[in-house]
This record gives sequence, structure tokens and C-alpha cells, in this order.
Amino acid sequence: MLKVRLHHWLVYLLGRAAIGLAARLPQGLGYGTAALLGRLFFRCSRRRRRCALRFLRFAFPERTDADLLCLGRTATGNVFKVPLDMARLTRLLARGGDIREVVDVSALDGLLPEKPYMALTAHLGSWEVAAVTMAQLSQEGHGVARVFKNPLLQRWILANRQRGGLHVHPRRGGIRDLAVAVARGAVGLQVVDQHQRLRGVVAPFFGQPASCERAAASLALRHGYPIVVGYAQRVGQGFRFRMVSHPPFVPLQTGDRMADLQQVVSEVNRRLEQQIRGCPEQYLWIHDRYRAAGAETQQRLPVDEEPMDSD
Repeated sequence: MLKVRLHHWLVYLLGRAAIGLAARLPQGLGYGTAALLGRLFFRCSRRRRRCALRFLRFAFPERTDADLLCLGRTATGNVFKVPLDMARLTRLLARGGDIREVVDVSALDGLLPEKPYMALTAHLGSWEVAAVTMAQLSQEGHGVARVFKNPLLQRWILANRQRGGLHVHPRRGGIRDLAVAVARGAVGLQVVDQHQRLRGVVAPFFGQPASCERAAASLALRHGYPIVVGYAQRVGQGFRFRMVSHPPFVPLQTGDRMADLQQVVSEVNRRLEQQIRGCPEQYLWIHDRYRAAGAETQQRLPVDEEPMDSD
């Protein structure tokens, strides 16, 4: 455990003040500013813009580069809104609020299987809202995420999430804790659409080979847990959402573990692709999804040939 030092207290107090201020800003002002900052970031970051354009070409090969850049710019504005969602979530949970005050969950009525099951999502809509929603609906959800280096901030954020039934474990050793929780009847939560640097499963994502996270699929396959793939779609420009989900599916076991794992990951990717194509303006296109697996298939543009976006 990290020793608490003076700078931890300073960062913690400033962080709480910033989160409190962000949560109290008028929605129009707060979310409008976040969207503007995201659009500016997209324009200024050549590397992220190139990643987005390559990614978007795979997803929408029929669209022009100008249309794709416009879509990437809008989507990055949504990405910048997610920290503001976290601030408002923190305030809602701190006062004991119900996530259904801001999320329409009617699409999940009669859809969710009996616990335990795995609920998987992408960096689509608001993944923080999706995690808290699934945790509150199931009374107990467990996920894995990066740990803040500031122990005071980490404890405070975890305590607020736990008020909503969401328990977050550190990446190192966290899958083990998640597996134990799911085995006793909790819901396992994971975001599974980013490049997996170690021990990933290579599977198609928008038609291109990508290194994919395997832990959630492996856990579901080993124990026969149903898998639900969905997300929290932002409604309008602010802090309102609706849950979107495919019906659950149960991984099939044929006896060939690696082939079964490949099939499960591919099916999850297929469902994520469909949801992302249905709401592309709310996806994280600036992530370098194909930086390892299938590198030979990546489209690489010389700097002087990269088209610029325009308003």
C-alpha cells in the first residue's frame, strides 16, 4: 500500500473540488465545453486523427474521408464528456441516488439472464454509466480497471462506486477477484474493445485482425456463464442515457478450447461492431486498435497525404 504524502492530500482535495464543480455546472455549459475540447483535441492531435481515420475506413469503407473525419471529430467530443459523466455519477451515488433517474433501462426488461453472467461493453456512449447501471440492476457488479496512484483519490472513488453496487478491482490480480465474485453470484463487468498487449486473442474487428481481451470470454466459456453485450447510449447532449443490448448468448463448448475461445471473442466483436455502427458518433475511434495484430493490413498514410478535416 502506498504511503500517503502531502502531495496526495493536495491532489485529492483539488480532485474532489474539481469533480464537485464539474457536477454542479449547468449541463449545457459543462457538456458543451467538453464537446468543444474534444473536437479541438481531434483537430490538434495528428496521431490520434490518423488512428481514427484508419479505424473509420475499416468500419465505413463506403464513406468519404471528409465524412469520416467529421464523424471522428464529433465522436471525440463525446469521449471528452465521459469524465463529466463520472463527476455527475459520483454526486448521484454520494447522495444515494438511483441510476434509473438518468438511465432508461426499459430495453433490458426480461432480457437479462439469471446471475451470474458477464456483461461486456465497448468505449461507446458512456461506459462508466453502463457499469454503474448494470451493477445497480444486479445489486452487485465487479469489474477491473486501472488503479489511481493517489491512494486517497482511489479510496474515495471506489467508495462512491460501491454505493452503486460496483466493485472495481486493480488490473494486476483483479481478474482472479472478479472470477471469485462471479462464482458466488455477482455480475462480471468488462470493457473489451481495446488492444490487448499481452496474451490477447487475435480475432476480426471491423474485418481486420485485432488483439482482443480474452479473460471475460475465457471465464464465461469455462463456467458456462451467459454473455450480455450492450452499452449506455447518450440521449441528447447531456447526462441522459438509455441502455442498448443484444440478447444474451451462452458460449458453446466443443472440446477444442482455443477454437471455442476464438469463436466467443469473434461473436462478442460481431455484436460490438453492430452496436458501434448504430451509434458511431459516440465511439472511441481515436484508439490505435490495430497497432500489433495484423499490422501488415494497416493502411499507412504519408504525412503529406493525410486529408485534413474541415468545419
